[in-house]
This record gives sequence, C-alpha cells and structure tokens, in this order.
Amino acid sequence: MEKKYKLDENFDFHIIPKLNKKELYELSEDIKNLIIDKCSEYGGHLSSNLGITNLTISLFRSFDFDKDKIIFDIGHNSYTYKILTGRPLTNLRQSDGIDGFQKINESKYDVYDAGHSSTSLSAALGFAKVRDLKHADYNVIAFIGDGGLGNGLCFEALNNLVIANTKIIIILNDNEMSISPTNGGLSAILKGIRKNPFVKIVFKDANFEYLGPIDGDNFTQLERAFDKAKKSKRSIVLHVKTSKGEGYKYAEEDHSGEYHFVNPFNKETGKPKLEADSKTISFSKVFADLVKEDMEKDENTIAICPSTTVGAKLTSLFSEFKDRTFDVGISEEHAAIFANAFSVNGYHTYLFMYSTFLQRAYDEIIHDIARNNKHATLLIDRCGLIGADGETHQGIYDDGFFYSIPNFVLAMPKDKNDAERLFAYAKSYQHPMAIRYKTFYKDLDVKTNNTLITNRNFEEIKSSKNKKIALVSMGPHLLDLLNEFKNEDIAIFNALFLKGYEEESVKKLLEYENIYIYDPYGVETGFCSNLVYNLNSYKYKGNIFTKAIPLEFIAKGKIEEQEVWTNVDLNSLIQDIKKIIHGS
Repeated sequence: MEKKYKLDENFDFHIIPKLNKKELYELSEDIKNLIIDKCSEYGGHLSSNLGITNLTISLFRSFDFDKDKIIFDIGHNSYTYKILTGRPLTNLRQSDGIDGFQKINESKYDVYDAGHSSTSLSAALGFAKVRDLKHADYNVIAFIGDGGLGNGLCFEALNNLVIANTKIIIILNDNEMSISPTNGGLSAILKGIRKNPFVKIVFKDANFEYLGPIDGDNFTQLERAFDKAKKSKRSIVLHVKTSKGEGYKYAEEDHSGEYHFVNPFNKETGKPKLEADSKTISFSKVFADLVKEDMEKDENTIAICPSTTVGAKLTSLFSEFKDRTFDVGISEEHAAIFANAFSVNGYHTYLFMYSTFLQRAYDEIIHDIARNNKHATLLIDRCGLIGADGETHQGIYDDGFFYSIPNFVLAMPKDKNDAERLFAYAKSYQHPMAIRYKTFYKDLDVKTNNTLITNRNFEEIKSSKNKKIALVSMGPHLLDLLNEFKNEDIAIFNALFLKGYEEESVKKLLEYENIYIYDPYGVETGFCSNLVYNLNSYKYKGNIFTKAIPLEFIAKGKIEEQEVWTNVDLNSLIQDIKKIIHGS
C-alpha cells in the first residue's frame, strides 16, 4: 500500500494527526532510518535524535507549529523536527546543507539558535513573556534532557519561572544520559521519581504541575499528556522517559556515549568509515595518556571534566583512578571552581574542557583559578576552526579571552613532542597554565626540538641568513610550513607560548626586516594583536604582516573551507611569504 507521505522538502506535517497508530510507527521507522542514513554519510548527533523520534512526532499531533513555539535545548536533537518541517537532512552539517542545530535563518519553524546546553528554559520564559505582552495565544515549549537540567543555568530559570506569572511547557526528556551517563543528585532524584511516580520532589513546591513518568514511545500516553499540558493554567513539567539510540542496535547498546555524536560510519558494522592512519595523532589521547602517567606517579593530582569523558579520551584514566577523577556532568562553571578548590589545598589539578564549553566558565577562570594563582592546568581540547558544528562550537575565542585574564600562561603545541614538553613545563610551573590543542594533527616526520623547556621564549625552528623575514606561528600547520619553506631563506619561530612569552622573544624578532604573524587557530584579537602591540612598544621599524581568524561567527563547513573563508588557509599564506621573499 502506498504511503500517505514522502519525507522530502514538501512534507506537510499537518497530515500527522490524521495518521493511525500503525502509520505513526511506520513514520517513526522511516525517520529513524533517514537519520541513520544521513549520520552514517555525514556524521552528526545520532543517539539523541533516535531516542526522541516518537516523542517529536507526538508533538505534531498535539501542537500547531505554525503558531506554537518549541525550543530544543542545545538544538542538536532537532533532526526529527527538521524532517517533519520539510528539511530531510540534505547534506547534513555541510556548508551547503541542513544545519545540525536549530537555526533561525534556516526555517521559520526554528525560533531560537543555540549550541550549548541548558539555555532552553531561560529562552522559553522570554518567549512566554513576549507572548503575554502581545496578548497572543500560543504554547511555548522547552524541550530539555535530564543531563542539561543539572546545569546551574536551568535552576536560575526555574527560580524565575516560579515568580514569572506566565506559563511554559517543559518536556523533560529523561534518558539517563547527557553525552555520557548522567550523574549527581538530580540524576538520583529523577531515578526516584521513575520508581515512584508520586514522588515529585523537584517541582511540587514550586507551583509547577508535574506529569509523569510518561513512556516516550507510547503515542497514546504522549497525546494524553500533551492535552493536559495545553489545558493547564500553570507551567507544567512533562517527565518523559526515552531510550537514547532507540532503533539502531549499536547505539542502543552504547552505555558510554560513543554514539552520542558520530563521524561517518558503516551502518552494517557501526564502525567508522575512515580509520585514522598511523600518521594521524590524537592530541586528546596524548594529553590523556600524559595525565594518566602523572597520576600513577603523583598522588596529589586530580583530573576533572564536564561530561566529555569519551570525547577527551579519558575513559581509561577515569576508570583506573576513580577516587581522583571527576566527571561533573554539564557543569563547566562548577568544574572550574571545584578544580580550584583542590589546587588551593595543594593538589595539582588537570581540568579538561573543550574550547567552546570553556567560554561558559570564563567568570570562574578569572575570579577563582586566576585570582588564587595556584597550580592548576587547563587542557583545552578542540581548539581552532571546528568544522561541521559551525558557529556555536568554534574553538577560536579562548586565545583572545585569556589575554584579559591575569596570572595565566597560555601555550599550544604543534606536535606530540611539543605536547610532552609543555606538559612537563606545566607540571613544574606552580601557577595557572592553559594548553590549547587541536583534536588531531598529521605527523609529517619533521625534525623537532626535544630539549626541556626552561623558559617561555619563542623557539627558532628554522633560521635565516639574510634576516629578511621571520614567520611566527604555532600549532600543527607549522609542520606544513617547515616542509614548504625548507629550501627558502626564512626564519620560522614556534610560538609555543601564546601568552606569557618572554620579552626576549620580541627582542629577537627586531632583527628582521619583515615579520609575518600567522595564527590559524585563534581570532585576530588574541595572540596576533598582542604580539603586534609588543613589537610596536619596542618601536619596531620593519614591516608587520598578520593573518588570523576574523572576530566573527564562522558557519558550518569543512575546516579547509572555513580556513579559506577566513583567509587563514595555508595556500594564501605561502603565496604571501613567497612574494616577500622574492620581492614581488
């Protein structure tokens, strides 16, 4: 029998209330297969979307999204919603395709942009007050997971909702996972509610209605719950129990978070399509192994991360040292203060955090870690242009904001050898230090410096006879540049330390007729601008050229594309340098 719909750009969600139960489950299976297909081809957030397919379909049976507003917390779990609003994940997360998050400029049905956790309740409250001020009539829905609800931002929003004299509908998607399994007191509370539906500890005294737990795969239960939610005069929490990864065997069996986000994979085996070759080095694993080795030797070491155990390659470390490792969930602000408390008490704390999430802890980094000036090392993963996750996840801003923080030294390795040397320096340096790094780099067998770091000077890794040009850069692209210019008379300096470098580093550059500062991993207001300022303070008389990422939000695409868009690609740099060398 021919189906009543096609999952394409012309799909009309108004048909969903007319489908019978059998047809609804067929629609759900078709959507899950489409999500699996597109994630296997392009990568994306797989498990979180598979787990809420029926739940999202049910929303379209009870609400009218021509007028009702829904905000998916983070927005990475909106794949089914996108499909049902005529966006069948074409070229998912590619520069010319559908975004992996809700995007206002992509569809009228996406009413809010986000990429970080726990913003939905505050946004929904704002939308509800706009509705009230305009005397309009529509529902405002915040869709949030149990992992996101544990973030302090949600408690601030809930606190204000109690006194806001308005109504929102909160759908609490409880799958006992954030990126990895949820933990903490709120997780325990939700487990108690699951076992005893009459125990409504969180919400009963806050003037919220509560309904649940509700089976997130049962269309009948969901329809009844949504009807009650619409009729409620107060804000209401719908506690919906789902299973992350439902519909794909390997994701269903994943209890660590491996399938939360996936790179392109083989659907039949669940394995990545492209295995890393022996030349691809994971900086994440390098630093995880270094910390593990240090924790074996030194009992006064602590490791902390905010729900990124799998991505930061910390599973083995956290399994072996359970008493000195802490995954604090999606709580970056807490993680920073928690880490500082150990440092104040004489421990050396390693705080692992992705660059994009580090932004959330800026106040605690400056107010607590920097001000107390104790032995804490921040290991900042996923720095530089990030690729397909786009504007909300770029790792390019930490370079700039550390320049506004006293007491911090900031460094970046080009390869594993640099990573080991910087790690050893951080171990001996009894003050706050941050090491930022790309997730991966390609080992090009370039000869590198093995000496112990005893000062914070730039390292001259290629010398020049005529002193015509000095290229100052950092990170893995230095390996490419050493290869490219091996036969050219150019000095190349490895700016291992981006902040806190010695005055001698600047004085050494004054000998050169031209200085080219190249930072393809940070915004122009970071290392690049500050080195120019330092050179000018020494009244440098030569020519200064700069190439760094503009202070902008960079859209999704391949990293190579983003480098071209922002004019930090290797080819344009090489052409610039050759023009200077050869006088054209």
